[in-house]
Amino acid sequence: MRRIFRPFVILLSALALTTSCLSDDDQTDIIYYNDTAVTSFSLGTLNRTMWTTSSEGEDSSYVEELDGSEYDFYIDQLAKRIYNADSLPKGTDAAHVLCNAGAKNGGLLIWAFKNSEGEDSLVYFNSNDSVDFTEPRELRVYSNSGLEYRTYKVEVNVHREVPDSINWQPMGTYAPLTALEAMKAVVTGGNRLFVLGKSGGETVVYAKDGNGQWAEKARLDGGEVYSGVVTRGDSLYAVMTDGSVARSYDGTTWTAETAEGGVKPVRLTAAGSGRLYGVTADGRMASSAHAGYGWSIDSQPADMSELPATEVGSAVFALTTNSDAERIVMVGNRDRAAYPEDTVAVVWNKIEEYAADSETHSWMPCNENNKMRLPNMASLSVAGYGDVLLAIGGKGAGQSAPEAYSCIYVSRDNGLTWQADGSYYLPGDFDNGQSSVAAMATDDDGFIWIMCGGTGQVWRGRLNRMGWTDEQTSFLK
Repeated sequence: MRRIFRPFVILLSALALTTSCLSDDDQTDIIYYNDTAVTSFSLGTLNRTMWTTSSEGEDSSYVEELDGSEYDFYIDQLAKRIYNADSLPKGTDAAHVLCNAGAKNGGLLIWAFKNSEGEDSLVYFNSNDSVDFTEPRELRVYSNSGLEYRTYKVEVNVHREVPDSINWQPMGTYAPLTALEAMKAVVTGGNRLFVLGKSGGETVVYAKDGNGQWAEKARLDGGEVYSGVVTRGDSLYAVMTDGSVARSYDGTTWTAETAEGGVKPVRLTAAGSGRLYGVTADGRMASSAHAGYGWSIDSQPADMSELPATEVGSAVFALTTNSDAERIVMVGNRDRAAYPEDTVAVVWNKIEEYAADSETHSWMPCNENNKMRLPNMASLSVAGYGDVLLAIGGKGAGQSAPEAYSCIYVSRDNGLTWQADGSYYLPGDFDNGQSSVAAMATDDDGFIWIMCGGTGQVWRGRLNRMGWTDEQTSFLK
């Protein structure tokens, strides 16, 4: 790169003198502008170092080319900042970058920086010269009159993490979890984590506070109450042994809601943003648009034999095609006494629309015969995570034979197919002993929580990209 100091000023002066020396007959009017701005910025071909492991377990690296033009750069004229909101992949060489830029009214682009002596230095912008973007750079654009310039801070962001990799953290152990015969984990608004479990003829409620400390909140009559707990907003809901639907904010105080009409659920199965869902004593789906009262029978198919009856988990996904609609997904196992030969779990879903005069949709089973269905596992635990469903489970139940907690199963099509995805994996030191009792939940900060009933271990992990923030990319004023 060529450095410029006084030659830059001399160049502008020469242009002005050349124009003034033209004869009247040859002179052409030239308009000079004082206003200027960077109007475009993009990257050229980049190098990215990739790492791989051979079949012998030896690590090696290789370099592949990356098309930098696929990453949009945003120009904030107010803050005088140029940056890429979508960071380049980890391993991209940011020290040798070719870039292109455009300026308003043909303005002159100059890189400004401090030299090794700490003095100000200027370098002509040249798209054929590589630039070191390991630190932000200063780009000046001079007006074609030479009288004004604007300075921009240029940042080329490169991820420091692999996006589809989970960073697991041990969150200590909580011994009371090891006394539970079964458990379920849920998260309410405000990212409050609860674990409810069966202990003899009671349901025990534990909660984790903001300081990371666990505490017992309540003991509820009925050992199976835990299995039907769902969350909506900042509250827990469950059907108590007296048949009432009770609501709790803190897990300690449970308030029974007033029952209206003859429809009553015996177990809750899911909750959307606008309704609670449950199963009646005669095996039909019902819902309530209120806080647990005013139940009515939902639209559903005639054959309800594949409705999940145990270890039921649910998730809610907003529809990208309709801002006033969402998909409710339920996943669980059928009653093992009635269906002892089941090898797979069962999945149901429903579209719920909330706009005025919208269509009413039916619950539908999503149990097509394919080779990628979720296995029937003891202590099945299912949670929504971003736009996918995650599931873990203990040893195989019925005629199913997967190993206990061997992997995290992932579904990207609302539960139709499942597979062990390399992007999702259990902690390396995960240990649940010989127990099949464990539970999983996800929170609004993108964390996955796993509680182990066999050892009391508590784990928290997050897919790296779920923790990345979104930069502003639209500047209207």
